[in-house]
Amino acid sequence: MASWPRNPRLIGTRIPRLDGMAKATGKAKYPSDILPAKMLFGAILASPHAHAKIQSIDVKAAESIPGVKAVYVQAKAGSTLRFQGDFIAAAAATSEELARDAVRAIKIEYEILPHVVTEEQAMAPGAPAIVRGGNVRPGRAVIRGIPDSKLAEIEKIVTALPRNQQETRRKQEVEKVFDELFARSDAVVEATYSVPVITHVCLEPHGLTARWDGPDKLTVWASTQAVQVVANELAGEFEIPSANVTVLTDYMGGGFGSKFGADVWGVVAARLARQANAPVRLFLDRSLEHLAAGNRPSATGKVKIGASKDGRVTGLLAETHGTGGTGGAGFPFPYVYDIPVSSRSHSDVFVNGGAQRAMRAPGHPQACAIMEAALDDLADKLGMDPLELRLKNLDPNDFHTPIYKGEIAMAAELIGWREKRKPRGMNGTGPIRHGMGMAMHQWGGGGTQDKKVSCTISPDGTVELKSATQDIGTGARTIMAIIAAEILGLKPTDIVSNIGNSTFPPGQPSGGSTTTPSMSPPTYDAATRARDALFKHLAKVLNVKPEQLSVKDGSVLVEGQASLFWKDACRKLGTASIAETGGFQEGLASVGVGDCQFAEVRVDTETGKVKLLKLVAIQDSGLILDKLTWESQVYGGVIGGINYGLFEERIMDPITGVMLNADMEQYRLAGAADIPEIIVRAYEPDEQKARGVIGVGEPPTISTAAAIGNAVANALGVRVPHWPMSPRNVLMALSAAKKEGRA
Repeated sequence: MASWPRNPRLIGTRIPRLDGMAKATGKAKYPSDILPAKMLFGAILASPHAHAKIQSIDVKAAESIPGVKAVYVQAKAGSTLRFQGDFIAAAAATSEELARDAVRAIKIEYEILPHVVTEEQAMAPGAPAIVRGGNVRPGRAVIRGIPDSKLAEIEKIVTALPRNQQETRRKQEVEKVFDELFARSDAVVEATYSVPVITHVCLEPHGLTARWDGPDKLTVWASTQAVQVVANELAGEFEIPSANVTVLTDYMGGGFGSKFGADVWGVVAARLARQANAPVRLFLDRSLEHLAAGNRPSATGKVKIGASKDGRVTGLLAETHGTGGTGGAGFPFPYVYDIPVSSRSHSDVFVNGGAQRAMRAPGHPQACAIMEAALDDLADKLGMDPLELRLKNLDPNDFHTPIYKGEIAMAAELIGWREKRKPRGMNGTGPIRHGMGMAMHQWGGGGTQDKKVSCTISPDGTVELKSATQDIGTGARTIMAIIAAEILGLKPTDIVSNIGNSTFPPGQPSGGSTTTPSMSPPTYDAATRARDALFKHLAKVLNVKPEQLSVKDGSVLVEGQASLFWKDACRKLGTASIAETGGFQEGLASVGVGDCQFAEVRVDTETGKVKLLKLVAIQDSGLILDKLTWESQVYGGVIGGINYGLFEERIMDPITGVMLNADMEQYRLAGAADIPEIIVRAYEPDEQKARGVIGVGEPPTISTAAAIGNAVANALGVRVPHWPMSPRNVLMALSAAKKEGRA
């Protein structure tokens, strides 16, 4: 089993990104920057309605506009459009303005159909069904801790009933069990919490430029997280060999889970390019980014949770639902804690909205917000410090529990939890209140074992790595160079990391925090094989044994003899290069990370304005290869969580069915003045480093919104149950509490 160097020269230090200067100066070219010769511009016609059927469509006027070279219709007469932004047609022309003129000239007659764009509309009695079987798809409860004998007794009662009555009765019988459990608990909280749909707002829009080089050879420059996935998708669509499709992504401007395929617009761009016999550039505009490029599903959770007076949770009963638009939306309720008895069920609610797509830790920020809010409310009811309640309910059999304890201790000290935190309702009587909150999370972050990296050492001393992965801003190019430089005794700047090309050896799609743990082991293996092959060749030339050779600081050391500069050693290869391919090596990567985050806020009870003052994030992730890049990932995840906690939400008009804030003016995101002091620390004792590389792209964004929500509740003495912590939601919570005599 392989292992990382015990005393590394580069690994774990702070190394600037190799492409940082190119990005900062504009030298780096993103897919949307690529302009092949004779390129045409594409524009998209999308549905202006939430739900409609196309009765007729006429493209003659569009085709007759001078400069318009191709028009393609995706949704023909009789097609049903299921959301505002649903793809209808596209045109390619010699200028962007002409392409837009062309799609505006397409004549369509619509039959407007009833719509449901909010969960309340979709779940209302008599609501028009937009999917077969109805707008709500209930999930079967996942039950833990109830004795098998009791479950068998419930099933005996349920199966005696007609099928259409069984699920309701099963739910009732399970609730009876929990009623008895909660009756014996010293404190019980029953509440409803919710987080909204938020949309993908990648800096570089979704899209690609397609060029045909003959009847069956296609080159595309795509903004994608998966160059080989896009290549395979396009090859299948056009029934050509995958080897005949080249997808290039030298750089790309954000994906966060939404850019894994060619998408309908990518396929249509290639169709337009074939039809016009010219390259076609087709990228979404900002409005379509909000409407059609994917979103993070909402979640509403009705939670009942109990505990004994010493703070041990006795049971959890949770029913959640959420919408992923026209697609389903899973909900992984996190089990950071040891809860002896639980029942949790989730229902998907379908609405006339764009379908969900993975967004940085899919499902986990929603589940974390609901779970952590319930725990904080339970601690308040018990009169207990929420930090202590969490410590009491960590799973003693989970390997991560000692890690969580270490992280909590670090974070609490850095934010001054013991000195500054006060119980709810004790944060002043004036309009400005101070509050502190915390939350915890977990994530996988492991890699896959079928990826390859090639390492070529040329006679001029050049070292080139190749793999069909991509750098979506996470530092993959730099990480691979650091590993190879460590093995070969060089500087990272001496290494060429050639990625972002689908024809290279199979690489990892950038998602699930899997890229670094997937690509690091084969990079290590490839560089090691190439070094050993070089030593084998040099040993013959120098008349020594390979084991007498080593590398250090840009030189090849020969035991008992003078050293050779790296380039001088490589010249002895003659005219031949060394090329080795590496694969996955056991022991170099692992899975499973956790984090705790603490937030400090100031809330104005008159305006509802929440000001985030400080956020502390402690994250473990095994062996950190580049501390600078690692910190950047955690900062980025936290800032994304701040947006989720304070600003972002998709606002739908239930009357017209349209999104009211599908732009960058009304769709709120944090500005520079909204970013607080952020303290990031790695939890990395030696036993953590020994676990190997684990991905860190997604976990830091999971618990931020939850920690902010708990800090706001601590400040106000009132739970704001609906995210984001906007002035509207804060004032509504204060108003409701006042009416009920709670504030």
